[in-house]
Amino acid sequence: MMNLLGRFRPLTFLTLILVAACTPVQTGQRQSSFSVPNGATVYFYRTQASPGGAVGVDIKDNGIDLGTLQDGTYFIYHANPGQHVFTATTDTASNQNIKLQAGATYYVQARVVRRQDLFQPSLVIVFDLQGQAAVQNLKRLHYQE
Repeated sequence: MMNLLGRFRPLTFLTLILVAACTPVQTGQRQSSFSVPNGATVYFYRTQASPGGAVGVDIKDNGIDLGTLQDGTYFIYHANPGQHVFTATTDTASNQNIKLQAGATYYVQARVVRRQDLFQPSLVIVFDLQGQAAVQNLKRLHYQE
């Protein structure tokens, strides 16, 4: 039995080397694989420990699902310039109309307020510095990639 194990030791070692050599190594920050040339970039985010934190907020653009924001998360959406209707949905829905400019970056905060037995969402466009500071400590979600 020992002789049989000794025979396969070099083969096992060679297999381990090949597997390790073929494993991809991630270098640097991950770049978005999807972007719109001359498009706009929209950061949708939800702060940590926000009211209604247990409820996810579904985000849509002109009726197309983009993703769901849980407490303390954000995602980046690359969109064509022009008029967009962003919708936040929980128990009810709220719309935010915005005209996106090519090359511009927008920060949109999803908020939830409890009224009676319903969680009512809203989308608020915030200043760049406020949005940049907010997403620094949030978990990034990768929906378009």
